[in-house]
Amino acid sequence: MSINWVSRACAASAVLITSATALVAAPSVAAPSAAAASAPAASVAAAPAASVAMRPLPAPAAPRPASAKVVYLTFDDGPNATYTPQVLALLKRYNARATFFMLGQNAAANPKLVNAVRAQGHAIGNHTWNHPALTRLSNGAIAQQLTRTTAVLGRRACVRPPYGDHNARVDAVIRSTGAKVVIWTVDPVDWARPGSGVIASRVINRVRPGSVVLMHDGGGPRAQTVAALGQILPSLQRQGYVFRALPGC
Repeated sequence: MSINWVSRACAASAVLITSATALVAAPSVAAPSAAAASAPAASVAAAPAASVAMRPLPAPAAPRPASAKVVYLTFDDGPNATYTPQVLALLKRYNARATFFMLGQNAAANPKLVNAVRAQGHAIGNHTWNHPALTRLSNGAIAQQLTRTTAVLGRRACVRPPYGDHNARVDAVIRSTGAKVVIWTVDPVDWARPGSGVIASRVINRVRPGSVVLMHDGGGPRAQTVAALGQILPSLQRQGYVFRALPGC
């Protein structure tokens, strides 16, 4: 071993001992402020890199999945030649997916709209043939309402009873077809046409992650619903919500 190498090693050891002594002897310092803690590392005057053993930074926390704030928009009583295309255009603009519970008689009259809904990636559910109150029908008549609509839409996994009118007997008939009953959790009563602003505020104020929102693209004049949707989508999107079709439908 050369004398020069030993001299250099001793000098380096002296620097490290002196630095350690200074750290122990230094007075305690208040914790840095949040602003200082978040300052870029490059703004701190550092000792030569070779004198400090750098530990790897901890892995960043995994981001929360977008699905943490999902809302399920649903539209009943269509398809309608006037309003369904307007609803589809808004959903496309905001990259939103929804579920359309269609009446069999309307689907039969508007097959191109049924295909347009499917092509845009939305789900389709069975809303019966012509919107009767199912609790007032016999089991056979309920089954006929569903199977007649199935002949137009194909077998659907989700059924929404008109008016939300169902009981254990109705549910059993629906399950016997291999489908499940789907209702809603947020109803802005858009069918009563209280005004687009009222419809929008009811939805925006009541929605929570996982909410199922009931609206209508058929069954009457739906210009207010379309206008409200144009307010609902951007408002909820700014709050971090994403719009998905109902799973399993």
